[in-house]
Amino acid sequence: MSVPTPRPRNVGALMERLHERQTINVNGLAISYRSMGEGMPILFLHGLLGSADSWVLQLLGLSNRYRVISWDAPGYGQSDGVKEPDIDLFIEQLQGFISELGLEAPVLVGHSMGGVLAARLAAAPRQPVSRLVLSCTHPGYGAPIDTPPTQKLQDRMVALKEQGPVAYGRERAGNMVAHPIDPFLLEVAAHVAAGTRPDGLFTATRMLQFADLRPHYQHISIPTKVLFAERDPVVLPALSAELKELTPFASHEILPNVGHAPYLEDADSYERAITTFLNEETDLTEAH
Repeated sequence: MSVPTPRPRNVGALMERLHERQTINVNGLAISYRSMGEGMPILFLHGLLGSADSWVLQLLGLSNRYRVISWDAPGYGQSDGVKEPDIDLFIEQLQGFISELGLEAPVLVGHSMGGVLAARLAAAPRQPVSRLVLSCTHPGYGAPIDTPPTQKLQDRMVALKEQGPVAYGRERAGNMVAHPIDPFLLEVAAHVAAGTRPDGLFTATRMLQFADLRPHYQHISIPTKVLFAERDPVVLPALSAELKELTPFASHEILPNVGHAPYLEDADSYERAITTFLNEETDLTEAH
């Protein structure tokens, strides 16, 4: 079980089971993260409405076998933001983070926005990653750099300001998952989403608006697993189908009966998909 028994009385009690956040300096900017366990390092990268806390169940459920690390992306948690919505600036921080922690050939698990970053890093020359898991993600939207913010982004920034973080977090979490869902797990998702900083959300959303990974997937040469959620209301089927076509070298798996937060909605199945992949005998020098 990913949620230790007995179940905590509330979300705060669940979060208290985690080790304290830590912060390191990366290229002159603070990056915060959580880390638990020892062994093979698995680095988890969250989505737009996430943080290091998104992976609370994996931090608790996998740290008896692995070293589990979850970062706060630039502009999230206690991490400093980058100056421009440029994916290369995010990747520079991610590479520096891995180097500063002294992680040797970590497994990289990227969800949604985190999957865009994970794939971009894995495709880079001299990338430091051993295996790659892409979760409910997409290739980016590839808009020209002079494209204005989308109306959806503008509306969300207004909603975050007017509703306040708690109400906004509950609304966004409810729109992200597949229903029905365990009310406690929905509260966990809402709690994490409520921590979203406006500056981080704006910059990261714009980064995804401009990012285009379509030319990059062909350069990924490490074992790769792509996870899709059967009832994902965020990454729609057309984007998922395109990602599958762009990653013919990867193994693909559809997680049943979950939405855009499968790591919370069905943590056991999510973790089983990852650990099964890690235990597969694969040539680490050539995934194609």
